[in-house]
Amino acid sequence: MMPARGFKICPNCRFAWRDRDHFLRDESLTIIGYQANFKDLRAGILMFNHSCRGTLALPVTCFEDLYIGPVIQQRLTGTEACPGYCFRKSRLNPCPNECECAFVRHIITLLKNKQTHKQADEKDARLHGPDNRGVVY
Repeated sequence: MMPARGFKICPNCRFAWRDRDHFLRDESLTIIGYQANFKDLRAGILMFNHSCRGTLALPVTCFEDLYIGPVIQQRLTGTEACPGYCFRKSRLNPCPNECECAFVRHIITLLKNKQTHKQADEKDARLHGPDNRGVVY
């Protein structure tokens, strides 16, 4: 799944991320979608946009170790309790149910939170100088 020269290469600009940490720290990436694979949830595809306007697809397996917790055995997909998030690629909300699919939604939330923290850190760095007195640069 991973190219010999690193974790992932952008299909558009050919930028190569050397490892997953490099990929996760990259502020030029945004998670934009999830394509569920209901036969094998671990084979579902997480989609990211790169600042070059390229789109990258990575299987859930590349990030599954970020989830620490139980994987529920019961699947609620298609039931009245299911909000249907996994049917809509761009719907990245966490699932409120105890469902087998919820662990992937949790991974998506973790990835989104990493991006939110990166953006907040960047904004904080712009608003506060090295003396942290709120000087705008």
